[in-house]
Amino acid sequence: MMKTPVPTGRRLELVSETVIENYSFGPDGTVAAILGEKNGPACAPLFRYRVLSADSIELLDGDGVFATWTHIEIDGDLLRARCNGQARVFRIG
Repeated sequence: MMKTPVPTGRRLELVSETVIENYSFGPDGTVAAILGEKNGPACAPLFRYRVLSADSIELLDGDGVFATWTHIEIDGDLLRARCNGQARVFRIG
């Protein structure tokens, strides 16, 4: 089995003034997420994830692929990735 390019057992928090994206990747292939807007609506879906390569994953929901993260790299306490083609930076907590 390929090693996961995201840290498991840690929380990823999107660096953003307006959007909430928090992810906790479990070693069992699950992802607990909190998605929404700061001072606005939010939801807490549970996803599964699949490792595609040493630097990419897919998040899966009941309908199929919810998101694809590519070019994942960790630099200290930051994780950078292209999420559905958009650059994102997450703090690792």
